[in-house]
Amino acid sequence: MRLGLCLSCFGDVSLPESIRWAGQSGFEAVEIPSPPVRGGPEWFEAGGLNVAALTGPNRDAFMAALDDAGLKAAALAWYANMLDPDDRRRDAAWEHLGRTVDAAATLGIDLVALAVGRNPAATLGECVAEFARRARPLVEKAEAGGVRLAIENDPACGRDVEDLPGNAAFSPELWEKLFSAIRSPALGLALDPSHLVWLGIDPVTAVTDYAEKVFHVHAADVEIFDARRQDCSILRPSGGWFRYRLPGLGSVDWRRFLDRLQELGYEGSICIKQQDPVWSGDLDKIKAGATLARRHLVQFLP
Repeated sequence: MRLGLCLSCFGDVSLPESIRWAGQSGFEAVEIPSPPVRGGPEWFEAGGLNVAALTGPNRDAFMAALDDAGLKAAALAWYANMLDPDDRRRDAAWEHLGRTVDAAATLGIDLVALAVGRNPAATLGECVAEFARRARPLVEKAEAGGVRLAIENDPACGRDVEDLPGNAAFSPELWEKLFSAIRSPALGLALDPSHLVWLGIDPVTAVTDYAEKVFHVHAADVEIFDARRQDCSILRPSGGWFRYRLPGLGSVDWRRFLDRLQELGYEGSICIKQQDPVWSGDLDKIKAGATLARRHLVQFLP
């Protein structure tokens, strides 16, 4: 297992700078944001990778940046609503995801992380079926290019409708529907235990049951405020009864979770997802938070 960092926490800090800092700070891998960009000539734009410009010298410059920092690219990542009810936005999302898979294949990066999303007018089951229909050609493209697709389990509540899930892939029941609809070794999970905890799902049980489908792991924690939940109920995710924290500052049992991953033979990356409001707001805090999280997790890794 490699301990890594999701570089999206740095926002618009230039991608080369973020890569250098991660390497200098002892991380072994990075998840690289790959959003649509304006299409300039460089291999990066602000904090994102320009997947449309990764040929020739640009490809070499990107790979050199990783090599110089001593880092492995754990995944290219872009978390869009692939089921957006707006036809134009939805088609653009699939087109860009296809470019990202092509870029990963060209670069020799074997993983692209994404979200399913949701059409708020459809049931969760209908969303899974629609995603499967649209995703099959992309999954075939990924298989042919030696790339795997890892789906994030963030419920994304409130994205379109207050307190309702905006990502139809947040629970084992939905994963089962998804993997039954698309039977491919190239489709799996980017598993974040913090979401599972506040949903009432044991992360260790989930990772055990879906071991062969866990391609990527996000290291984030969650702090639960029982008194506030008593007032607003679990049906109000926006009610302020939980907040995401750095690993070690919440309810996830990292010793048990990482030990189970080790037991199951997981060989991917554990990428810290820095979204803690206490350790956000300016670059120094973000870097200090990532360092603190790394210090906590490294004690449980071989």
